[in-house]
Amino acid sequence: MKRFLLALIIATVLAVSIGLMAQYYGPGYVVLSFADISIETSLIFMLGFIAIAFFLFHYLIRVLSILLHIPNLLGLKYSHRQAEKSRNALIKGLIEMSEGRFSQAEKILLKQVIHSDTALLNYLMAARCAQLQGAYDRRDEYLRLAHETTPSADIAIGITQAELQIAHKQNEQALATLNHLQSISPKHGYVKKLQARVYEQLDDWENLEKLLTDVRKQHIISDDKLLAIEIETYTGLFNKYLKYNNDQQIKSTWQKMPKHLKQNPDLLELYINHLVSIAGDDEAETLIRQYLSHHWQDSLVLLYARLNTSKPLQQLETAETWLLNNARNAALLLALGKLCIKTEFWGKARSYLESSLGIKPMTETYLQLAMLLENKMDGLEKAQEYYQLGLKLAVEHEIDYASSKTLLQQSKSTLIENSPKLKIIQ
Repeated sequence: MKRFLLALIIATVLAVSIGLMAQYYGPGYVVLSFADISIETSLIFMLGFIAIAFFLFHYLIRVLSILLHIPNLLGLKYSHRQAEKSRNALIKGLIEMSEGRFSQAEKILLKQVIHSDTALLNYLMAARCAQLQGAYDRRDEYLRLAHETTPSADIAIGITQAELQIAHKQNEQALATLNHLQSISPKHGYVKKLQARVYEQLDDWENLEKLLTDVRKQHIISDDKLLAIEIETYTGLFNKYLKYNNDQQIKSTWQKMPKHLKQNPDLLELYINHLVSIAGDDEAETLIRQYLSHHWQDSLVLLYARLNTSKPLQQLETAETWLLNNARNAALLLALGKLCIKTEFWGKARSYLESSLGIKPMTETYLQLAMLLENKMDGLEKAQEYYQLGLKLAVEHEIDYASSKTLLQQSKSTLIENSPKLKIIQ
């Protein structure tokens, strides 16, 4: 429209200019001759004719050009319409999928996929729908088609495939997929995260331990989650090596373990139990003492009392220093009582054990006190009372069967041998 107005203005200007020239100089005279034909006319008419012919020819060419492009315009319009249908199908399919209608969503996502410029996304979403319906063959076929559609999207397709395989508990296949992705993109954080998940599900603690260094450096897992995985990994490694009595591997694993994990009480307790089993009580004593100088853990205090170190008196003195901040800790008082029994301080041991019972009655405390009174202090009647109280506590709190059985046998044998008139409920 703008061009037409511009042409009209130019034509008007030319017409006015020619008119003024004709008025000033006269109409002029033009003769055109070709063969036997001659045309005579005024210059003004000829100029006007040329101008009109030019504009008519120009717009005739424009009209012909438009007519020639009509098929292309129709094709483009059809393509736009198909693309719009494809986009609407994708949106509708995603809505159906989000609402849990996976079968319907799968059909909608595939309906316009041939004409879609988002075929990759359609196939990936259709694969997820098939997975959620348990149609694993269709899932794999859609992933193959996605790769054919967009070969450059190896990472996106591979990650989707691995996620679906993990969800289906196909851990070995998922690991193969992830290893392939790692060869393509060695530093891809999410691939490593998925690998860690698969190793965890496969209980492959060795490979998970190797992977944790990269996971820690790249910060691809939250600190809390990473710590939980680290603890689980090293717990798995310790249990595996303990099962096969692999002392060298256990020691090597402890030495290369990150420092912050050596302060984890559960891992520390696992390693100390191993040291105790191989008569490494002195090393175990050092580790527990160092830990308890900064932290407190009742289970480690009780484990400390079990140690048979080369310096039991020094061990008792160390434990007594902990009373400064834990004077009313029942576990510490029980541990001190046991250490006093080892060092043959009978009266002191009784005092610690009774103080522990006054704070928190525990089955082991009753047993230790009863055995002390029976064997070292001629307090048989009181010992029998403690045996019965300990047994009652064990039954009431349903502690482990082995401890209950030990108490029961000890109590029965003592009562039968020394006081036949007393009866115990069996």
